[in-house]
Amino acid sequence: MEPGTDPYVAAEPAPEGDGVLRVTLGSGRTLDFVCGVPVEGVLRLRLTSPFGDGPRAADSVLLDLPDRPATLTRVPGGTTITGPGVEAFWESGDPTAVGNGEGAPQALRLGTFARFSEPEGATLPFQAGYRPASGGRPAAWVETIHLAPDAAVYGGGESYQGIDLRGRHRRLRNIEENRAAGRDSAYLNVPLLWSDAGWGIFAHTGEPVDADIGATHSEAARFQIGGDDLDLFLITGDAPTILDRYHALTGQPRALPKWAFGVWMSRSSYFTADEMVRTVDELAAADCPVDVIHVDEWLDEKVLEDACWTAGPDRRRFPAGWSRPLAERGVRTSLWINPYVKRGTPLADWLGDRGYLVRRADGSPAATADNPDSLPVDFTNPEARAWWRERLADTFREEGNSALLSDFGEEIADDAIFADGTTGPERRNSYGLLYQDVVREAGTEALGDDFVPISRSGTAGSQRDPAHWAGDMPSTWSGLVCTLRAVLSMSLSGFSMVTHDAGGYWTPASYRRAGELRETMEPDAVFADVEPELYGRWAQWAAFSPIMRFHGTGRREPTAYPEPYRSAAIAACRLRHRLGRYIGDTAETTDGLPLMRPMPLAFPGDRQARDAELQYLFGPHVLVAPLLEPGGRRAFYVPPGEWVGLVGCPRLTGPGWREVTCAADEFPAFVRAEYGVEAVLDPA
Repeated sequence: MEPGTDPYVAAEPAPEGDGVLRVTLGSGRTLDFVCGVPVEGVLRLRLTSPFGDGPRAADSVLLDLPDRPATLTRVPGGTTITGPGVEAFWESGDPTAVGNGEGAPQALRLGTFARFSEPEGATLPFQAGYRPASGGRPAAWVETIHLAPDAAVYGGGESYQGIDLRGRHRRLRNIEENRAAGRDSAYLNVPLLWSDAGWGIFAHTGEPVDADIGATHSEAARFQIGGDDLDLFLITGDAPTILDRYHALTGQPRALPKWAFGVWMSRSSYFTADEMVRTVDELAAADCPVDVIHVDEWLDEKVLEDACWTAGPDRRRFPAGWSRPLAERGVRTSLWINPYVKRGTPLADWLGDRGYLVRRADGSPAATADNPDSLPVDFTNPEARAWWRERLADTFREEGNSALLSDFGEEIADDAIFADGTTGPERRNSYGLLYQDVVREAGTEALGDDFVPISRSGTAGSQRDPAHWAGDMPSTWSGLVCTLRAVLSMSLSGFSMVTHDAGGYWTPASYRRAGELRETMEPDAVFADVEPELYGRWAQWAAFSPIMRFHGTGRREPTAYPEPYRSAAIAACRLRHRLGRYIGDTAETTDGLPLMRPMPLAFPGDRQARDAELQYLFGPHVLVAPLLEPGGRRAFYVPPGEWVGLVGCPRLTGPGWREVTCAADEFPAFVRAEYGVEAVLDPA
């Protein structure tokens, strides 16, 4: 037993009933757990004493869940916990008999046997332990789940290293990746982990979770949740059922307007409104469709240097009414924003005097962990929220935009204190959710459903407000593969609408050039920076992504690249328009399933599909295997049935692994033969 652990002694239903299980520790203290079944097949364990009144709920991670207490029954050896779709057993055994390697907390032991429709359904052996604060080490709850020998584990939010987390040690802590690829850290983390063995575990917390998923002990997953409070959900079912039940707890993704599924054009950045109009006209002349065009540098400050939203629009470059010529061309506009203001500016001082900024214990503004001059707005303060909504309302009225790219929100410092009493660690991951909530409120107030926010940070519940993008990945083949892994992992974490920077975000040369150009905001001086074959293949993949969005520090327009990849990218944009009906109809009828469906979700129980981690179904009928290296060769798994190529590839029969070699104008995307090409593609 770990030194300092308060040992478990007994557990029994509390006299007052209502699903309360009273656990007695060796010190004589008692812990009361409210055991509930808010959703069929989901067991909720919520601590109510003696450490407080349970987890704070100032944010909107959870929906307003029904209060459905479980039935507790004392039986020999422990207590049964039952409810709709749940049969669990809290064992009164020897707590020292269970371990997860040397030094694992063993204060509580809970064996949970969760069965659904059949008695022989999935079994979930589960142990929970409390570690009191001591020696400067904070208190934490530690949950341990047995890993079946051949089980895979998914979820966690973004993962640039692959969708199966088995054998890894992940710290689910939002962080500014700073343009890196391939690291085991992410902008967006979700405290949901689930297995194809039939279980899921979701921690209702806004702070980081430490997840040892078979890294220390090959047969055990260990989740450490900081703080004295605990609100835990154990979920059971196959892959689609687990995600459906998770959505029942945290919210279904909202629908997007049909125009969101068109072609988004962007670079970091266009520097004048006239440059944006010229770009749209250049693409129109090449018969390349554009539905939305995005601008970063519309403010009277420099995005790369300040990374704050302190100033108003730069009317020298973006005069009043600047978006009207684009609207007349049928093109909507998207703007970059950020939840920080710059220290030492009049706006920062004004906000600080009113208590609208996150503070430190001494009352001074708390900077982000990575930049001493970036001061986050405190969205737990109702007055600050109202001010922010009005600020965004003014933006919609004055700039005429239909979308917002809500950047940043990851680096909340440990010494931060919010108006509602929560601390930096408690808000490290959930600040991004607070931020996107207020953006969504403002957008829907101004535009109703005709509005799209795209966010980088977030956590559980963030999937309600699509879309989310995979951050600033490099313009390399490795960057493409890491991006594919990230969006597939997000899809397995409850996010239905994910996107990415087609072409990648940066190369060293274009990033340096971007810094130079921001000194003068000189238009028409950005160069094409992506290796042409990589650009063409990324554009083709983007056509089969939930949102097709080009972006980067160099030029991302197809007309900037040489043949044959210029034509391949333009063809991909045209193809996207032909896919519009299929995408829109699928998005309306998914019942929470992601538009991009990784193979373990699309074909649960198919072992060969589970091993095909770098491909997916796009909606229910289109198989996509992005090209991942130069030369156009790709090996991938073809599921059972006949599959017809959509972009030049031959008809294939599954099941089995197949290999194709694609010319520049070909791409591995296939439709089920019985569904038919005409059901996916509108006439050219």
